[in-house]
Amino acid sequence: MDERAKNLGVCFFSDRLFYAVNDPEKDKHLFRIGSFSFNFNVLDAISDTESEHFQHIRSTFEKLQEEYEVSSVRALTLPSNECWTALPKIVYDNADEREDHMSIIMKGVSREDMEPTWHSISRPEYKFLSIRRRSVMNGLSELTRSTPTTDFLSDFEIGLKWMEYNNPGGSFLVIGCHKHVISVSSFMLGKFRAATFIKFDQPEDLPYHWLQNSAHSTWMKGLHEHTYLFGQNTHEVKQALQAFWDKSSEVITLNSLKKMGVNAEEETYGFDLASAFPAILLSLDF
Repeated sequence: MDERAKNLGVCFFSDRLFYAVNDPEKDKHLFRIGSFSFNFNVLDAISDTESEHFQHIRSTFEKLQEEYEVSSVRALTLPSNECWTALPKIVYDNADEREDHMSIIMKGVSREDMEPTWHSISRPEYKFLSIRRRSVMNGLSELTRSTPTTDFLSDFEIGLKWMEYNNPGGSFLVIGCHKHVISVSSFMLGKFRAATFIKFDQPEDLPYHWLQNSAHSTWMKGLHEHTYLFGQNTHEVKQALQAFWDKSSEVITLNSLKKMGVNAEEETYGFDLASAFPAILLSLDF
């Protein structure tokens, strides 16, 4: 990477685009953290490449890439646009079994429209499968096509990045908070354990959904030394769900540079840094 090469980390929450640009000359240092507000839902606009709103997003991306001369873009995707599940490794090891299971899971979706990725988890007899639809990803791909390197990460991969960057050790839970969906990811002894996401209408509905999901995903009831929150409306999510988390767990909302373990030229911001956390983490090289 040359001296001027930079990474652009990006994430989207409702009508906001958050971004961060790393300083390649300084470890754990950010050149810029910022956001753009729109009068429309950003992810909805990105999914419709023919819309006028998409052109506004494209223009914003082009300005960011030109202003900061970025060499790579790393963006967070929305959990509800994906499908997550754990399957026995024997399914992964057999190509026909893999295809059959994906066909069942994504019934009605053509194989050409699927982007599957497989991840190792703490139980070696299982594999974690994440499937995105290419038709949904086309907008993001279009926005970043002029950048030499692009990478799209899921919410649970933010936990993997955090584990690599912060090395919290032990066991921890990561809660990603979006307008009508939260992601829940568990990590144990340096390994990815499990993940799911929960859709909801109002934060007050979350306790019911949590109990319903944890009845089948018992790892959600497990011991976690730390519980980290990022995204929008983290306070409301914490209020609704903290009673269901490990009572001894230290709950940390990643809403300050100090908690994130990074430095930047500016110390105060006109927006909640918890929403910018994925962009900040994705912009860093470590």
